[in-house]
Amino acid sequence: MVNTPDNTGTYSAPVDDAGGRLPEDPQLAAAMAARDRLEQLLSAPTPFASDDGAADPAVTAALAAQELPRHEYLDRLLAALAASRLIVPVAAHAVGGPKPVRLGESAPGIPAHEPHTADAAEDAAELAVRLDDGHLALPVFTSAAAVAVWREDVRPVPVTPQRAAQVACLSTDQLWVLDPGTRDLRLPRPAVVALAGGEDWIPSWRNEPVQAEVAAQLGAVDGVTGVAFAPGEGAELRVFIRVDASAGNRAVAAALEQCQYVMVNPAWGEFIDTVELCPVPA
Repeated sequence: MVNTPDNTGTYSAPVDDAGGRLPEDPQLAAAMAARDRLEQLLSAPTPFASDDGAADPAVTAALAAQELPRHEYLDRLLAALAASRLIVPVAAHAVGGPKPVRLGESAPGIPAHEPHTADAAEDAAELAVRLDDGHLALPVFTSAAAVAVWREDVRPVPVTPQRAAQVACLSTDQLWVLDPGTRDLRLPRPAVVALAGGEDWIPSWRNEPVQAEVAAQLGAVDGVTGVAFAPGEGAELRVFIRVDASAGNRAVAAALEQCQYVMVNPAWGEFIDTVELCPVPA
C-alpha cells in the first residue's frame, strides 16, 4: 500500500497495490488538509510582506501627545490608527505529524489542535482580554515588540484596522484594548464600530445628530429645562442637565434618576461610549 499525492499536490486517499481505494484515516486526512491550507496561506500575496513590525511613526506621535485634552488625544490617535495597520497576537497551536503505522494497525492519535483560520484577526479573538469593568476587548498592538512584552508564546500578525474592528464587533464587546501589558488603553466602542463599517468616527462631543436625539429624550423628562454638551474628562461625553429646582429636592432627584435611565439605554452604545451627567439647578 502506498500513499500518493494527486496531480494537484494535495493529499489523496490510500490505494492498495491493485489500485483499489482503501478507507481513509480521518485524523491523517485532517492533518494533511491543514497542511494544504497552510501552504495556500503562505503562498498567497500579502499587503504586509515588507512589514518589519515597528510602530507607525504617525501612531507613535499621536500616542506621545499626552499634553492634549483627552478628547483631542483620542480623536488624533484613532485617526492615526485608522490610517495605519495593527498587529494582533495569534497563539501557536501544536500540530503533530502522523507517526509510523504498522500494517493492519490503526493510526495513532494526532495531538488535538485547533487549526488556524485564514484570518489572523479571528484567531486573535481567542486571546480576547477581560477589562476591569468586565467587558471583553480584542487585543491590538502598535508593534511586534509590544506583543512580545505582553506574551512571549504568541506570534505577531499584521492586519488592517478595519478587519480588526470587524472581528472585535463580532467576537468581543465591540472594543479594542491597545498594547495590553504596556499601555492598556481602552479605545471607544463607537470608534471601533464605525471603523468596522468603513466609516469615519464622529465622536459624540461633536456629533450633532446624536446630541439632538439625546437632548430630545432628556428634554422630555419632567423637570428638565435644558440640555448642553461638552467633551468629558473621565468619559467620552459630558451632558449638562438643567433641572427646575422649584419643586423641591425630591422632584429634582426623580428627574435625575429618569435622566440616568434614559442614558443607560443600550441603543446609545454604537454612538456614545461613556457619559458623565452633570446636573445644573435652575
